[in-house]
Amino acid sequence: MIVVLDANAGVEVVLNRSKSSQLKKYIKNCRKVISSDLYKAEITNTLWQYIKAGLISKEKGISLLRLGGDLVDEYYDISENNKESLVESIRLNHSSYDMLYFTLVRRTGGVLLTLDKKLLKLAEKEGIETVKLT
Repeated sequence: MIVVLDANAGVEVVLNRSKSSQLKKYIKNCRKVISSDLYKAEITNTLWQYIKAGLISKEKGISLLRLGGDLVDEYYDISENNKESLVESIRLNHSSYDMLYFTLVRRTGGVLLTLDKKLLKLAEKEGIETVKLT
């Protein structure tokens, strides 16, 4: 099975938060983890915010960035589904950032791995397979 990992799920793993072990188990058992290039920017920005807030050190942030990147087997260039994501953002009245993951899942027939409740609800409504964590 192919899993499309979004940044909030990746951050959950690298920061070892409450759903981290469930996410790691799911990632380990799938055939391939893919993501949009957007993932790299989002995880970098989130870690910068943690460093800026003094919650983690610069060195720890760099280490976590590497770990977050290692969760993904293959990245898709945003230009491959940028137009489609914009069209879906307009149609569904939802963030274009999220639609980059959404359209990637749809294109690959994968499963969406996210903790974003709004995105999960929309994906399920639109017939996109999602991972349901407890």
